[in-house]
Amino acid sequence: MKQEESRYRLINRSEASKMLFFPYQKYPDNWLYQVVDSSNSPLQMESFSLLKLSPHTSYQGELKGEEAVFVLLQGKVKMEVEGKTLGEIAQRKSIFEDKASAFYLPPGVCYQIEAEEDSELILVRAKAEKGGSPAFFPPEIVKVKTTGKGTFEREVHTIVGEDFPAEKLIVGETFNKPGLWSSYPPHRHEKNRPPEEYFLEEIYHYRVEPEKGFGIQVLYTEDKELEKAYLVENGDTFVIPRGYHPVVAAPGYRLYYFWSLAGEVRILNPYDDPHHSWTKNL
Repeated sequence: MKQEESRYRLINRSEASKMLFFPYQKYPDNWLYQVVDSSNSPLQMESFSLLKLSPHTSYQGELKGEEAVFVLLQGKVKMEVEGKTLGEIAQRKSIFEDKASAFYLPPGVCYQIEAEEDSELILVRAKAEKGGSPAFFPPEIVKVKTTGKGTFEREVHTIVGEDFPAEKLIVGETFNKPGLWSSYPPHRHEKNRPPEEYFLEEIYHYRVEPEKGFGIQVLYTEDKELEKAYLVENGDTFVIPRGYHPVVAAPGYRLYYFWSLAGEVRILNPYDDPHHSWTKNL
């Protein structure tokens, strides 16, 4: 079975015109569920979708004016670009058992992704003119770093980093242990003030283990014009067009979030909230 590129929307656009938080909603297999783009959020450069494939089904599409990264959450898939296999077969038991496999695709290519077993993937896209060359990112090249300390220690996995010649996207995953914070000290990347800060839009997508758990996502600006906290659960998605954005896992639950950033300058240099930057020295 082949599914032509289509978009399955479950959110009322008129109600979601300025949404930041997108609660998880079930979507059918063998269909692309586009969760977030510029039509239903403040984002201007990037979009976020989920794709489920049942065994021996495939999904095909063409990238027009966009670059893309597919990140495997679970399953076993292979990617073809312009009729040729890209890299190796990607496999992942689950996000909490294995490191990610991913595919980068530049603008202007036709692709087909085929599943050998039940699979789920993230697809993030950003407006681009050229981008890099098609690439496969196996688990062994994912860069893993433990950062923070004490109550804000977390493990950060960089999949598509600044060293890869994408045009706008930087992509990775963060793992919080139960009860611990991440994106802490609170940081932002909302202004172009080189070399201290570079503007980058960001998307978070959460998974929780066990699944009935939750985390808290905080978002606030320096002037407190924006000052909110959101209860985030398994499968929710959040967009960060501006502001400081720390997140914490509830006690007893591991919290994962996929993150993608997009900007005209691909330099990830978060600007810490000066009121809380002292905590780095604890």
